[in-house]
Amino acid sequence: MSRFILAFSLLFTLPVNAEPTKVIHILNWHYVSRDDYAADLKSSTGKPLTDDQINKEYLAFIDDVQTIQKQQMELLRGLITKHKLKAVYVEGLTEKNHKGILEFLESMKKYERARKPSEDRLDRLIEAQHQLDLLHVGAAARLVMSGELKTIVPAEDSKAMEAANPVQPDGTVVFDLKAAHAREDAIARNLLKAEGVAVIILGGGHDLTDNIKRVGGSCKYERVTVPRYKDVE
Repeated sequence: MSRFILAFSLLFTLPVNAEPTKVIHILNWHYVSRDDYAADLKSSTGKPLTDDQINKEYLAFIDDVQTIQKQQMELLRGLITKHKLKAVYVEGLTEKNHKGILEFLESMKKYERARKPSEDRLDRLIEAQHQLDLLHVGAAARLVMSGELKTIVPAEDSKAMEAANPVQPDGTVVFDLKAAHAREDAIARNLLKAEGVAVIILGGGHDLTDNIKRVGGSCKYERVTVPRYKDVE
């Protein structure tokens, strides 16, 4: 086979899309536990707070997260239809915890199929925890549970994410800008493995414009918000 024919044949066997044509970043408002929320609230206000004050603020926070996730699910449904999405990239999901999270989603699905209305105190506590678990896994995972989305995939590299964690073993917080950029670069590399349109749910504090360019990407990058997110940012 001549070099010309070989080169010509290779041209048509290579993937058409070496990277996604567009990355859609859905800005996320993270769910956190009451304890973490209380600690952050006390730190930001700089004054003592009663349990009632914390509970009032936390319930408002939970309402915001719930509404944002419902709006994100509607947005994702539109993107699934328009772009025939099979998977969504999720912040915090790595090659290490991916399998465990998918198994957890299966256990949640089994619970939903088996649960029945009950006034039993234990059953009500289990249901309340289930509702919090739904907020924890997020909008894309909830669509996987409903069968509307095939799967969620890791946005993160575990080593880069762990290195960028600002919380030190002694509880102090040390922000490492270099590690944070390396983490975002790793996220960008993962997104560039997708074909067509890549959708990621990622906190609004992240902007991957420079990261995508730095790791050699040339696709379009779009940051998208849902209505309730604009009210809380």
